[in-house]
Amino acid sequence: MNGTWWLVRLRSAPTGITLAAGSAAVVAAALAAAALIAPSELVARLVAMALCVAAIGAFGGDLIAALATAGIAWSVLDGFLVNRLGALTWDGAADAARLGVLAGSALAGWLGALAYRVARHRRDVVRMRVWLYGDGFASSVHAHKEASPVADVVFVLLTIALFAVLGLAVRAVERL
Repeated sequence: MNGTWWLVRLRSAPTGITLAAGSAAVVAAALAAAALIAPSELVARLVAMALCVAAIGAFGGDLIAALATAGIAWSVLDGFLVNRLGALTWDGAADAARLGVLAGSALAGWLGALAYRVARHRRDVVRMRVWLYGDGFASSVHAHKEASPVADVVFVLLTIALFAVLGLAVRAVERL
C-alpha cells in the first residue's frame, strides 16, 4: 500500500466484508437490546449499539467500514429502538447526538486498534534490530518479553479512555 492508506485499513479483509459483518452485528445487537432493555431506556439502548460499533471499529480494522456501520447502526437505532416498525425520523439535536456518539465510538474503536498496531509494530522493529545486531535468537526472545507488556498497557489504557469518552457522550445525550 502506498502513502498513508495503511492508516485507514488495518486488516486485509475487504471493506465490503467488514461492512457486512458490521451490519449483521448491529442487527444482532439491536435484537438483544430490544429483548433485554426496556423501551423507555433509550440511553442504555444507545450504549449497546455504541459498544457494537466500537467493537467493529476495533476488530474490523477498517475506518470506512466502521463509520458506515455507525450510519447503519443509527438507522437501526432510530427506526427500531427509538421509533417503532422501522419508521425513520429526525428529532433534531437528540438524533444528531446519537449519530455523533455512534460515529465517535466507531472512531474510538478504530483508534484503539491503530494504537495497538503502532505499539506492536514498534515492538517488532525492536525485536528485529536486536536479532540483527545482537546475539541471534536469544536476544529476540528477550526483547519480546520486555516489549510485550508495554503494548498491553497501551491497549488497556486506550480501552479505558474509550469507555470514559463513551460515558461522557452518554451523559451529554441524557441531558438532551
